[in-house]
Amino acid sequence: MKTPAAPTKTQAGFFPETDAHDSTAHPAKFHGTDNPRELRALALLLRRPSVPREAFDREVGCSNGPALVQRLREYGLGRVHLVCTRIEVIDRDGCKTRPGIYWLTPQGRRAVLQWLAKREKAGAA
Repeated sequence: MKTPAAPTKTQAGFFPETDAHDSTAHPAKFHGTDNPRELRALALLLRRPSVPREAFDREVGCSNGPALVQRLREYGLGRVHLVCTRIEVIDRDGCKTRPGIYWLTPQGRRAVLQWLAKREKAGAA
């Protein structure tokens, strides 16, 4: 019987790189979107601390997550506040691969939440 592998930084919640990222020198300003797919992506990023690219594609309903993330970055988050951390893992065939993990910085999260609050307030008026 195989013994379970020790926890690694590739498991959910074990991304120390995210703690080392410093985005405080660059304020975040999110300009918003009305695209339903982009809104689902934002909801996912707000709901989870980090999202692997494959889960991002599946849960948002897209097949090109990096292009969608790029659009969100162009709306004001940039690479500084919508980050992609690359981790090294071994796939089922024993090959090294470097999947991306998407996450919002605290400032990016705050900017999106502020935009959502303004959007909701404008919709109620």
